[in-house]
Amino acid sequence: MNGGIDVKMKMYITKEDLAQLTDSQKKNLNDMWYPQKYDLAVANICTNAETEEYQQIEFVVGDIRVYHTRFILYDLMFLSNMNNDDISEQEEASTELEPEEDSDFDENYDNEYDLDEESDEDENFDCLFIRPTTFTKEECLPLLSIGQMIEILNKNKSKLYDFYLLADNGQFATEMGSKDYNLSGYGSDFESKELCDVLWECVKLVL
Repeated sequence: MNGGIDVKMKMYITKEDLAQLTDSQKKNLNDMWYPQKYDLAVANICTNAETEEYQQIEFVVGDIRVYHTRFILYDLMFLSNMNNDDISEQEEASTELEPEEDSDFDENYDNEYDLDEESDEDENFDCLFIRPTTFTKEECLPLLSIGQMIEILNKNKSKLYDFYLLADNGQFATEMGSKDYNLSGYGSDFESKELCDVLWECVKLVL
């Protein structure tokens, strides 16, 4: 409580936090991330290839499928509207090989349609962006929770000297991180920040 106002604790990093990362850090974070159901993530999707426009889409992972070592993430918001037949059709479409090039077909196509002629239909077609229902892991980054960041830091404690977490209720206790962390700085005049933000600053050091 702060002055009678209940301040909600920040539980996840944001798209703005991810924007602080370099391309190398983003790749490392993607490599570290093993998607789980109900993870919060953001996908970077091309909405206009001609102008190279991208849109960031936040979504909750509803399901994960693996095809030829590639992770396909299903948006939970749309998953409830899809039945097993719909999912199977998407799976088959994603695994279909591209047809071999047919020179006769290309020649007939060019003769039938003048690719340089702009029809009224082409002028009216605006390539409207339709939000995808699935994403590949490669085009996504996780919006990490406090728990996920603690897990990353604990796995990389050898790279981060000053991460140490202790919880003790007098009867039970748990500790994570480097036990070599020097607590001599405890009580120093540190800037007060959200736990989520402090953990994120630590995570960036190991990316």
